Amino acid sequence: MYMKSKINKKLLFSFVLSLCIVTFFTTCEEDYTGKYEIADGKPEITFIRYQDAERAGTLLESAFMGDAILIIGKNLNSIQEIYFNNVRAVLNINLISKNTLFVNVPRDLPSVRTDLIYFVTGKKDTVKHDFEVRIPAPVIERMKCEYLPEGADVVVYGDYFLATDPSRIKVFVGDYEIPTSDIVSYEQNTLVFKAPPMDIKGPLEVKTLYGNSGRTKDVFRDDRGMITTFDDDFPIVAGWGRPNDRQIQNDPELALVGNYLRWEGAVDMGNWNGKYDDGWCLNYWGEQNGKPTGNLFPSEPATSTLKFEANVLQEWSGAPISFLFYPQGSNESYIWNDGYARALWRPWYVAGNIVPYTSDGWITVSIPLSTFTIRSNGADADPDFPIAFGSLTMVAKVAGHDGEDCSPIILIDNIRVVP
Repeated sequence: MYMKSKINKKLLFSFVLSLCIVTFFTTCEEDYTGKYEIADGKPEITFIRYQDAERAGTLLESAFMGDAILIIGKNLNSIQEIYFNNVRAVLNINLISKNTLFVNVPRDLPSVRTDLIYFVTGKKDTVKHDFEVRIPAPVIERMKCEYLPEGADVVVYGDYFLATDPSRIKVFVGDYEIPTSDIVSYEQNTLVFKAPPMDIKGPLEVKTLYGNSGRTKDVFRDDRGMITTFDDDFPIVAGWGRPNDRQIQNDPELALVGNYLRWEGAVDMGNWNGKYDDGWCLNYWGEQNGKPTGNLFPSEPATSTLKFEANVLQEWSGAPISFLFYPQGSNESYIWNDGYARALWRPWYVAGNIVPYTSDGWITVSIPLSTFTIRSNGADADPDFPIAFGSLTMVAKVAGHDGEDCSPIILIDNIRVVP
C-alpha cells in the first residue's frame, strides 16, 4: 500500500532534508509579518509523507484514519479546504506555508469513497490527488460491565466500530454471533448490543469490513476463580464480619443475576473506626468456605486480577474500600494490622482531588493483584511483605485516608479472581 521511491535511500534522505531546509527559510521569510496570506492560483502536490522524522523517507499513497501527514508542493497556501474522500479535514493556518501543509487524516468514516484528496482554493478551484484512506480494524478496549442478564445492554468501548449499516458489523461472544437485530448502536468508540442467553459466555470479538479485533482477554460472564456471588452457587458462610440479611438483596430493578451486596449509610470521616460498626465489612475465610488450604482461586496470582461488579447509586466521596488477602486461619486479625499488603478502590479520588462519584449503572471493576502494594493507612508496603491468598477481606476504611463525609449506596456482586 506504500509507494516505494526508486531513488536510493541516501539520495531520498538528502532530497527531503534539502527540501525541508529550503521550506524552513521560505516559511520564515513568509511569516515575518505575523500574517497568513492566502495565495491565488492552484496548488501543486509533489509528494506526501508522514510528519514524524523516523518515517520521513517513506512516500505515501495511503494512510490510516488519524495519521499525521505532511504534504509537500507549491502554492499550498492557496488551499482553503481539504477533503479526504468526502470528509473534510481540519486545517490550521499556522501549519501551512507555500511549500508545506501539515494535516491529520480525518477519523470519520466517509459515506462516499473515491480514494482521492480534494484540495479546494479560495476561488473554489479543486485539485485532486490519488490517496487512499485506510480504515483500521476495530479495537476493543473494555466492557463497561462484564456480567449482565439476557437482554441487558452490553456497552463496549474501543475504536473503529465503523460500518455503513448494522449488517456490516459482526459481534461474537465466544463462538456465538450476536444477531444483527440485537446490535443496538455503534459509533466509532462505542458499541452496544443486547446480552445473549445466560448460557453464552466467552471473549468478545468484533468484525467489520476493515478487519477483525481479535478475541479479548476479558471474558463476558467470566466465572473463573469465582469467590462469591452471594447466591447458592457461590455462597458466603455467615458470621462476624459477613453481610447480614438486610445487606443481601435481589431487587429485580437493580439486580444483575440473583443476589447482590448492598452497603449504604453515612460516612463520618472523623470516625477513626470507619464503617466497621455499620457492617461495611466482608470476610471470606477459606477454611469456612470449603477451601482450608491453598489459594481461593486457581490462577497464578502474579498475573491475575481481582474483579467484581459494582453499582454506586448515590454519591461516594470518602471511606475507600480496602481489599486484603491473607492466609486461612487468620480470621479478622489482618484487618487491623499491616501483616499483608492490600489495594484500595476509591474511584472518587482523581489525581489527588476528591470528586464525588456515581457509576451510572453496573460496571466491572478490575484490580490487578500486582497492585496490592499498600499498607492499611495507604502508605507503600515493605517489599518483603508475605503473600497469601487463602482468605479475603473487603472493608470500608477511614483512618489514614483522604475523603469527605458522604452517604453512598454501593452495590457489589460476583467477586472473583481471573487470569
